[in-house]
Amino acid sequence: MKYKSVDEIETLSFRDATLIRCIYSEKQGILEFEFDGAVVREDNSANELYTDRYASDMQVRFTEPEIEALLLEGHKYYDANDVLQESVPDKPVDRADYEDVLKSFEGRVVFYSGQPKEMLKSSENADRKCYQMIIDVDEESYVLSFYYDKVIAQWEHFMNKVMN
Repeated sequence: MKYKSVDEIETLSFRDATLIRCIYSEKQGILEFEFDGAVVREDNSANELYTDRYASDMQVRFTEPEIEALLLEGHKYYDANDVLQESVPDKPVDRADYEDVLKSFEGRVVFYSGQPKEMLKSSENADRKCYQMIIDVDEESYVLSFYYDKVIAQWEHFMNKVMN
Protein backbone atom coordinates (compact mmCIF):
# COMPACT_ATOMS: atom_id res chain seq x y z
CA MET A 1 0.00 0.00 0.00
CA LYS A 2 1.25 3.43 -0.91
CA TYR A 3 -0.32 5.46 1.93
CA LYS A 4 -0.35 4.60 5.61
CA SER A 5 -1.92 6.38 8.58
CA VAL A 6 -1.28 5.21 12.14
CA ASP A 7 -3.48 6.27 15.07
CA GLU A 8 -5.17 9.05 13.07
CA ILE A 9 -8.67 7.58 13.06
CA GLU A 10 -10.19 10.99 13.85
CA THR A 11 -8.85 12.25 10.48
CA LEU A 12 -10.72 9.55 8.55
CA SER A 13 -14.45 9.31 7.88
CA PHE A 14 -16.30 6.12 6.99
CA ARG A 15 -19.80 7.62 6.92
CA ASP A 16 -21.59 6.46 3.76
CA ALA A 17 -18.60 4.26 2.83
CA THR A 18 -19.30 0.71 1.72
CA LEU A 19 -17.85 -1.99 3.94
CA ILE A 20 -16.28 -4.38 1.43
CA ARG A 21 -14.76 -6.84 3.87
CA CYS A 22 -14.94 -7.42 7.61
CA ILE A 23 -12.67 -9.87 9.44
CA TYR A 24 -13.03 -10.58 13.14
CA SER A 25 -11.40 -13.26 15.23
CA GLU A 26 -11.42 -12.99 18.99
CA LYS A 27 -8.88 -15.83 19.28
CA GLN A 28 -6.37 -14.15 16.94
CA GLY A 29 -7.06 -10.59 18.12
CA ILE A 30 -8.09 -9.39 14.65
CA LEU A 31 -10.60 -6.73 13.71
CA GLU A 32 -10.07 -5.52 10.18
CA PHE A 33 -12.28 -3.64 7.74
CA GLU A 34 -11.93 -2.76 4.08
CA PHE A 35 -13.88 0.30 2.92
CA ASP A 36 -14.69 1.75 -0.48
CA GLY A 37 -15.37 5.47 -0.44
CA ALA A 38 -13.71 6.35 2.87
CA VAL A 39 -12.77 10.02 3.28
CA VAL A 40 -9.27 11.11 4.23
CA ARG A 41 -9.72 14.48 5.88
CA GLU A 42 -7.57 17.49 5.21
CA ASP A 43 -5.67 17.18 8.50
CA ASN A 44 -4.46 13.60 7.89
CA SER A 45 -0.67 13.42 7.64
CA ALA A 46 -0.83 11.41 4.39
CA ASN A 47 -3.05 13.97 2.65
CA GLU A 48 -0.72 16.41 0.92
CA LEU A 49 -3.46 18.53 -0.71
CA TYR A 50 -5.05 19.69 2.57
CA THR A 51 -8.58 19.07 1.32
CA ASP A 52 -10.91 16.15 2.08
CA ARG A 53 -10.40 13.36 -0.46
CA TYR A 54 -11.90 9.95 -1.11
CA ALA A 55 -9.81 6.79 -0.99
CA SER A 56 -10.83 3.49 -2.51
CA ASP A 57 -10.11 0.11 -0.99
CA MET A 58 -8.87 1.40 2.36
CA GLN A 59 -7.83 -1.30 4.79
CA VAL A 60 -8.25 -0.44 8.47
CA ARG A 61 -6.80 -2.76 11.11
CA PHE A 62 -7.47 -2.36 14.84
CA THR A 63 -4.90 -4.10 17.05
CA GLU A 64 -5.91 -5.91 20.22
CA PRO A 65 -9.64 -5.23 19.75
CA GLU A 66 -12.11 -5.93 22.52
CA ILE A 67 -15.75 -5.69 21.55
CA GLU A 68 -17.60 -3.88 24.31
CA ALA A 69 -21.02 -4.29 22.70
CA LEU A 70 -22.65 -5.46 19.50
CA LEU A 71 -26.31 -4.48 19.56
CA LEU A 72 -29.27 -4.88 17.25
CA GLU A 73 -30.59 -1.33 17.47
CA GLY A 74 -34.07 -0.95 18.90
CA HIS A 75 -36.75 1.38 17.59
CA LYS A 76 -39.92 3.26 18.43
CA TYR A 77 -43.02 3.50 16.26
CA TYR A 78 -45.32 6.54 16.49
CA ASP A 79 -48.65 7.14 14.78
CA ALA A 80 -49.54 10.30 12.82
CA ASN A 81 -50.58 12.02 16.07
CA ASP A 82 -47.13 11.41 17.58
CA VAL A 83 -48.48 8.79 19.98
CA LEU A 84 -46.07 5.97 20.78
CA GLN A 85 -47.42 2.70 19.36
CA GLU A 86 -44.51 0.34 19.98
CA SER A 87 -41.09 0.47 21.64
CA VAL A 88 -38.43 -2.18 21.02
CA PRO A 89 -35.22 -1.90 23.10
CA ASP A 90 -31.69 -2.56 21.84
CA LYS A 91 -30.93 -6.28 21.80
CA PRO A 92 -27.39 -7.51 22.55
CA VAL A 93 -25.98 -10.00 20.04
CA ASP A 94 -24.72 -13.23 21.59
CA ARG A 95 -20.89 -13.36 21.65
CA ALA A 96 -20.95 -16.69 19.77
CA ASP A 97 -22.67 -14.92 16.85
CA TYR A 98 -20.22 -11.99 16.54
CA GLU A 99 -18.29 -13.37 13.57
CA ASP A 100 -21.47 -14.16 11.59
CA VAL A 101 -23.08 -10.78 12.29
CA LEU A 102 -19.88 -8.91 11.41
CA LYS A 103 -19.67 -10.93 8.17
CA SER A 104 -23.22 -9.73 7.34
CA PHE A 105 -21.86 -6.14 7.31
CA GLU A 106 -20.01 -6.84 4.03
CA GLY A 107 -21.47 -4.90 1.13
CA ARG A 108 -23.36 -2.59 3.50
CA VAL A 109 -23.07 1.14 4.07
CA VAL A 110 -21.75 2.65 7.29
CA PHE A 111 -24.27 5.05 8.82
CA TYR A 112 -22.01 6.36 11.59
CA SER A 113 -18.42 5.91 12.71
CA GLY A 114 -16.47 7.73 15.36
CA GLN A 115 -15.42 7.93 18.95
CA PRO A 116 -18.51 7.79 21.17
CA LYS A 117 -19.18 10.83 23.31
CA GLU A 118 -19.96 8.71 26.32
CA MET A 119 -18.61 5.26 26.93
CA LEU A 120 -18.50 3.48 30.25
CA LYS A 121 -14.89 2.64 30.88
CA SER A 122 -14.09 -0.17 33.21
CA SER A 123 -10.80 -0.02 35.09
CA GLU A 124 -9.27 -2.59 32.70
CA ASN A 125 -10.06 -0.39 29.66
CA ALA A 126 -9.30 3.00 31.20
CA ASP A 127 -6.22 3.59 29.01
CA ARG A 128 -7.60 2.13 25.78
CA LYS A 129 -9.17 3.97 22.85
CA CYS A 130 -12.78 3.38 21.95
CA TYR A 131 -14.57 3.40 18.58
CA GLN A 132 -18.17 2.94 17.51
CA MET A 133 -19.87 2.14 14.20
CA ILE A 134 -23.50 1.88 13.15
CA ILE A 135 -24.12 -0.29 10.10
CA ASP A 136 -27.45 -0.72 8.35
CA VAL A 137 -28.22 -4.30 7.30
CA ASP A 138 -31.46 -4.56 5.35
CA GLU A 139 -34.19 -3.25 7.66
CA GLU A 140 -32.04 -3.43 10.78
CA SER A 141 -29.17 -1.42 12.25
CA TYR A 142 -26.33 -2.72 14.36
CA VAL A 143 -24.20 -0.75 16.80
CA LEU A 144 -20.63 -1.99 17.21
CA SER A 145 -18.58 -0.51 20.08
CA PHE A 146 -15.06 -1.68 20.80
CA TYR A 147 -11.77 -0.83 22.47
CA TYR A 148 -8.41 -1.07 20.72
CA ASP A 149 -4.73 -0.25 21.22
CA LYS A 150 -3.68 0.95 17.78
CA VAL A 151 -5.30 1.55 14.39
CA ILE A 152 -3.54 1.32 11.04
CA ALA A 153 -5.20 2.53 7.83
CA GLN A 154 -3.65 1.83 4.43
CA TRP A 155 -4.73 2.65 0.89
CA GLU A 156 -3.22 2.64 -2.58
CA HIS A 157 -4.41 5.94 -4.06
CA PHE A 158 -6.63 8.96 -3.59
CA MET A 159 -9.69 9.60 -5.70
CA ASN A 160 -11.58 12.87 -6.20
CA LYS A 161 -11.98 15.70 -3.73
CA VAL A 162 -15.03 15.55 -1.49
CA MET A 163 -17.61 18.06 -2.70
CA ASN A 164 -19.40 19.58 0.32
